[in-house]
Amino acid sequence: MTSFGSSSGFAASLTSVLPEFLPCSPSSEFIEDVSSLNQTDRELPDLGFCSEWNPEFTHNGHHCCGGYIRTRRRHRKLKCAPERRKFRYCDEMTEEQKEYAEEVQSGKLGDILQLITQEMGGRGEQAYCTVNNGFLAHGRRLIPSALNHVAIRSPERCVDFGTDGMIGMIEYVGREVGKRFSGEEYKGVKLVVGDIAAPRGGCLGHASHTTGQDADIGFLWAKPGRDSPIELHRDFDVKTEWWLIKQFFSNPYACIKVMFLDRRLINKLAKSVSQDEDWQKYRRFIRHMPGHRNHVHVRIGDYPGPPGCVADAKPELEELEDASDTDYPDLSAE
Repeated sequence: MTSFGSSSGFAASLTSVLPEFLPCSPSSEFIEDVSSLNQTDRELPDLGFCSEWNPEFTHNGHHCCGGYIRTRRRHRKLKCAPERRKFRYCDEMTEEQKEYAEEVQSGKLGDILQLITQEMGGRGEQAYCTVNNGFLAHGRRLIPSALNHVAIRSPERCVDFGTDGMIGMIEYVGREVGKRFSGEEYKGVKLVVGDIAAPRGGCLGHASHTTGQDADIGFLWAKPGRDSPIELHRDFDVKTEWWLIKQFFSNPYACIKVMFLDRRLINKLAKSVSQDEDWQKYRRFIRHMPGHRNHVHVRIGDYPGPPGCVADAKPELEELEDASDTDYPDLSAE
């Protein structure tokens, strides 16, 4: 097995287990023609597959993909099934997903990053329709461990499922956090992860997070002798956060289509790191979005690759997120 120590070296090793690099999909450009909401740029699976994996299949009128209700200018309301408006999604886990989580926690499956590397692409596509009205097939759960230094903000909600690329990326970046802050005084540093997707995707109350290709990542809290708060906070350390952002962009598991962050924080980054050559490469993929003052929203494509995922990437066209202060649905625990 190739060493995981080098991002560039490891990326090369993925070519043996991944299909040839393809443009990211599903895309999430602004939909102008309502009649095309149930169409995508690629062939959809059969309805039997969609009925098995899409938790909103019946609500969608037995269509694979959902739709939107038009509201005022530049705002759209997702047509979520009423029963999706809930706090927990654990009841939507498959037996295979439950077994996987148990085996990871017991250590039976060994190094999860190696496992993901071996299995990526092995079951075909995972994300269907668009990130705003889609679903997730064979979603993989993110399991915190001593190796990945990950903390899940709300594990009881079961919204920590993603595509193999998404989980591989977070697992990888979490390990980089562990390497960066390896001293005893930093043993409490965690990579805090908010919502990714439900076990089979579908609406969560966000404007996206339906396909396992969106993740909310808390700002990295790396203070000597102090544990990271397992919440989304507004303590934005420019130097630390820029380092973290670069780890996501350079990860060998998934291309970054776009990151959403509040413009005031983007301006802080610009003032501090504009001389870094990586800023010139990544800046256009870090977009302002209201409601992102306490976390960064990371959206990926289907395969590893450069920022934007395609040569003519247009991150400015990526679907707008909910403009709430926390980017989280206002739900109470049951």
